[in-house]
Amino acid sequence: MDARKTNARPTRNRLVAGCLLAVPLLFLGVAPAAADPPTEEVQPLDVFDDVNPCTGLIHTVTIATTFSVHDHQGTEVFTGDSVISTSTGFSGQGTASFTGNSQVERFHFIDMLTNDEGDRIQAKGIFVLDLSTDTVRVDRFDLVCVG
Repeated sequence: MDARKTNARPTRNRLVAGCLLAVPLLFLGVAPAAADPPTEEVQPLDVFDDVNPCTGLIHTVTIATTFSVHDHQGTEVFTGDSVISTSTGFSGQGTASFTGNSQVERFHFIDMLTNDEGDRIQAKGIFVLDLSTDTVRVDRFDLVCVG
């Protein structure tokens, strides 16, 4: 099957907004770097409808993510591991990271899903916000059927 890209801006916006909104909630449990090892925070399930890039049809996506949260002398670092499934039989996993300090916030993720027929979906994105000017410096997202 040919690799196909979809216009996944609504999905990307949802993922970025969800992560950025979750960050203040996660800060509540963050300990100083010198105190304890990173804390783990489990996000509620994120369930939404999206376009399957392999078929062009709508399917329901469910993402469960566990974040490890740590403060490195004023730089907040979040790393996440996700388990993902869809109503059309795809399943897989992904990783995400968020780093924020007084100057910049950066969010990056990559997910890979496979179905029983061997079709694969890859979702990846990066978002960088310059806090000093409130300017988005990088805003890329791809949702692709890789065969």
